[in-house]
Amino acid sequence: MIEKTKARRTITVARPKAAGPRSPGTSTRIENWMTKRIITVRPHDSVADARSALERHRINQLPVVVNGRLVGIVTDRDLRSASDSMRVSGMAARADLVQEDVIPENITVETVMSAKVMKLKPQDAIERAANLMRRERIGGIPVVDGKRLVGIITRSDVLKAFIALSGKAS
Repeated sequence: MIEKTKARRTITVARPKAAGPRSPGTSTRIENWMTKRIITVRPHDSVADARSALERHRINQLPVVVNGRLVGIVTDRDLRSASDSMRVSGMAARADLVQEDVIPENITVETVMSAKVMKLKPQDAIERAANLMRRERIGGIPVVDGKRLVGIITRSDVLKAFIALSGKAS
């Protein structure tokens, strides 16, 4: 089921059952732990709309998609600093920016998103996600099946998995 609104697009996939090992050999697979209900934005959505989605859903990153295909990612930090980034890049290009050019409602997500996105596959091990997050100092990684976005694995998902897999869950 796909719900569409003007400001964002929500892709809803069946919610996972309670986290925990599924069967031998698959308990550490990302698909068993990832968040499958993904809040996304499109490249031409405004920074203001993206910030609103982050706040409303209490998340820190938004995959940027076109027709279900991942084209980038934008973080809360990217969105918070969007106006300043536009001012600096405008000054560097010696462009005559007016105040309306640098307000969040007039800045598109594509101008502040990262187009080079680390991705994982549903079959990858949760340890791979943890190592990437630690090494790159990021809080979430999109999960793709082919070119289709199917989930996101976040720092919280990884912690939940490690607690459950350690057998010490309370």
